[in-house]
Amino acid sequence: MPELPAGVARVEFEPERVDYAAPESSGRQGGVQAGWPLWLATFELDKVDRDSADLWRAFIARLRGRQRLFLASDPTRLYPRSTPRGFAGMTRAGGGAFTGSATSWAQNVDADGNAAIGLTGLPANLALATGDYIGWKWDAAGSAAGSYDRRTMARVVVPAVASAGGGITVTVEPPLDPLVVPVGAIAHLDKPACLMRQIPDRSRIGSTGAGGALSGATLVAGQDLRP
Repeated sequence: MPELPAGVARVEFEPERVDYAAPESSGRQGGVQAGWPLWLATFELDKVDRDSADLWRAFIARLRGRQRLFLASDPTRLYPRSTPRGFAGMTRAGGGAFTGSATSWAQNVDADGNAAIGLTGLPANLALATGDYIGWKWDAAGSAAGSYDRRTMARVVVPAVASAGGGITVTVEPPLDPLVVPVGAIAHLDKPACLMRQIPDRSRIGSTGAGGALSGATLVAGQDLRP
């Protein structure tokens, strides 16, 4: 499965909600969720050289419009803000190298719909800031073990710091769909990603100059969430 190439100059990476207005005769305004929130992304390139232009043209061609999935992350936050270069040399609170994956996770949704994600097996005192991401990966039914061809992610909206024992609880958006994400999925902090499909009528590739440089490009894509 292709992964988004490097070189993105600007990105919009936000959940797209499917809600309906529910006004009442009293004048109160309400809202009804009609579908699960999904990530919508816009990746923009500035002028790039010939090699980067060839790479991006090939990547977009491989997507074949909406036909093929690709793995998309927010390039502005591939790791937690407290560890922007990754987890090299870090250890779990209970011992052993930490490479980004939690040993366990759980979601608790309160009466107001706020989703709290608990993670264990992290380094002691690891901070998760507002805007950091948590990813989940698992194997689709019938796929080879370890293929991790199913992905989703959530963004931290209420930060926290891991305890001395390596546990942490943060509030995230959007909540996880328990009918899609299995309890055996792996929660991880290294390059959280989701599966996306291109939206061709909103994407464009700029013109190419005589030297092969690309004037720019815009790739718009939406999440494809499946068990």
